[in-house]
Amino acid sequence: LIKCKTRNIPIYIVSHKTKYGHFDEKKISLREEALKWMDKKNLFNREYTSINKEDVFFASSREEKVEKINELGCTHFIDDLIEVFEEPKFPKDVNKILFSSNKEDQKIGLKVFDNWTDINEFILDGYSNKDLISFANLLGARNPKSVTPVEGRGNSQVYKVRTSNKKYSMKLYPDTSLDSRPRLETEFRALEFLQSNGIKNIPKPEARNSTLNSGLYSWIDGSKISTISLNEILECVSFVKKLKDIKTLDSHDLNYASEACLSGKTLINQINMRFEKLDIVSKSEPTLEEFLNKFFSPLLDQIKKEFLPLWPLNSLDKDLEKKYLIPSPSDFGIHNTIRDQENNIIFIDFDYFGWDDPVKLASDFYWHPAMNLKIEHREFWLSSLKDMFKDTDLFFEDRLNAAMPLYALRWILIILNEFILKDQKRRQHAKSTQEYNWEQIKHFQLNKAIDLTSSLKKYIT
Repeated sequence: LIKCKTRNIPIYIVSHKTKYGHFDEKKISLREEALKWMDKKNLFNREYTSINKEDVFFASSREEKVEKINELGCTHFIDDLIEVFEEPKFPKDVNKILFSSNKEDQKIGLKVFDNWTDINEFILDGYSNKDLISFANLLGARNPKSVTPVEGRGNSQVYKVRTSNKKYSMKLYPDTSLDSRPRLETEFRALEFLQSNGIKNIPKPEARNSTLNSGLYSWIDGSKISTISLNEILECVSFVKKLKDIKTLDSHDLNYASEACLSGKTLINQINMRFEKLDIVSKSEPTLEEFLNKFFSPLLDQIKKEFLPLWPLNSLDKDLEKKYLIPSPSDFGIHNTIRDQENNIIFIDFDYFGWDDPVKLASDFYWHPAMNLKIEHREFWLSSLKDMFKDTDLFFEDRLNAAMPLYALRWILIILNEFILKDQKRRQHAKSTQEYNWEQIKHFQLNKAIDLTSSLKKYIT
């Protein structure tokens, strides 16, 4: 709607809705309630859209609805009822767009989408500079001079915003129909929480807008770290120490991390759920099917048999006690850092943040495919965290030893997410300014999964 406003494209809402409910003795106006709902959802907010209440038309029948669409001269019409498009008098020159997740609805002459991001791309292509300037203005970066994309982010679209006296990072989070996790709220509140607890080497949260599902953060002038040395590992260990020292465990503002693993049982369940999703997809992906059946499944059975019995009983089938949890970025590592102009490491990307078992953070860092750490760096990392937690968590090392191969299995499945259409769409939307070849990426990700499988086999022998 914002893009249509910036491009001067008129929008009409045409609804088949009776005045009253068929069995409503109180005669509450359904049309008035619908208008109230639209108002509440900002459809008449002049900051966001050019729609007036006079642009909303209610019809008493489908035939009347189709007549109004024709009368208004619409070029495109979006509906979630296929029967509207099957009306004999529906205008032939109107682009029909069906909002549906039912694969049976794929019909000739009909475009079918299950999310608004795809509809957006189909009708209006990507974001123009004028669109992005409008977004930045609505977020509070008044009168931006330029908005430029930041390449290489995995899940969200990130832009550098310049005003006359300030620079910001603007983050557009994934379509909630593709990823229901509240990434904006999680990241913004995480950064506020960390800053209030004295952690400064993170971006400053500036503004957020839930209607846009977007956030504005301080811009960090610097560069990504391409060569990892022991100094960077030490910086990461130091950051974890700061997290560990935060003692406000009962804070109502902080939830559990995304996909937190508080027991051995939870970790196994997560692995099984991820495997089942990929197993379904593999029926039409022969190379994936061969990998899962020939390599992954036997390894999963072996590791469950050998390592799950090592898991301490106090957190095998029940959640770890809260006193052993730490606030965790979840997706933590040097791949999510920037070296600023004063040579400080700034940690970024906190949209999975929350309370979690530090064993998950330790294992994820060790196996994370985005870092490709040297073995001496991995070993130093693990020994540092064992020393850090040994006095406050007597079972930390035992839990870590049992969990490490299981987290590697979990990472192998995460790498293969690209085979799942919903995950692929989310990443494609995040890389909207880059070329995206799904077949090439699936092949690349499968090779990465094979490499990590080889590393895991070496680790357990």
